[in-house]
Amino acid sequence: MSADDYLRLALHTGSPDAAAVYAEKGLRYASDRVDAETRVLLLREIYRSHLYARRVRSAHAVARKMVRLGVAQEIAHVDLGRACSTLGWWMRAAQSYRIAARNAPASRRALHWFSVGIALHHAEQTEESLSALDRAVRWSISTRSLHRAYAALVRLDGGELASDIEDLAQLIGDLEGARCGEGYGRFVLGLLHAAGGDRGRARRHLVIFIRRNQLDPMRAVTLSHELRRARLCLRSLRKAPVPPSSPTTSSPPATG
Repeated sequence: MSADDYLRLALHTGSPDAAAVYAEKGLRYASDRVDAETRVLLLREIYRSHLYARRVRSAHAVARKMVRLGVAQEIAHVDLGRACSTLGWWMRAAQSYRIAARNAPASRRALHWFSVGIALHHAEQTEESLSALDRAVRWSISTRSLHRAYAALVRLDGGELASDIEDLAQLIGDLEGARCGEGYGRFVLGLLHAAGGDRGRARRHLVIFIRRNQLDPMRAVTLSHELRRARLCLRSLRKAPVPPSSPTTSSPPATG
């Protein structure tokens, strides 16, 4: 069997462990005939199996091997950035996502610049994060409302008050009405509603975000920092007194 045959088997199995076994066989038994791009894709299956099993440092080591091959740099640096983020190495993650953005087609650059913004936000680099998010907005076609809403969250975490962000209600409303308001958007909406004082909507979005991600092994590890913050926010909402009316009360109800 060729390396491509093992790669096809790895891609079509439903088990990350089985995929890793096929990938290792492809690398071992056809090592002298594996081109660099196929080698990256085989390594990626091993990388994914490590993430699935929460072996994050092993996943990081595999991603570094992928990067050193010098091909498929968008894929390799996204995976390296994801491993660095999961380990809390935010500046390294931001650098990897930047390289991924430079090597990506225009249709995917917004996603990678958004990842840069998130990593820099976690690193408490507020201005740099906002700059990256502005790039994400410029490259985006369908996810601008998510990037703009996340920028509001960065500003809030940077010390601004909800009342200081005049268009906060509009940003929330835009995200709730967009398809990108699902998934990661639920996390952003929950925190923005919490900051604005709408405890009911905040709880609803955060509970949905946690339920959808905590039982998925891959998302549970790659979104571990967001899941932790969502749970902390929910606990604080249960303890907090009822706040006065807020700018978010005029936004439409969440859907989905």
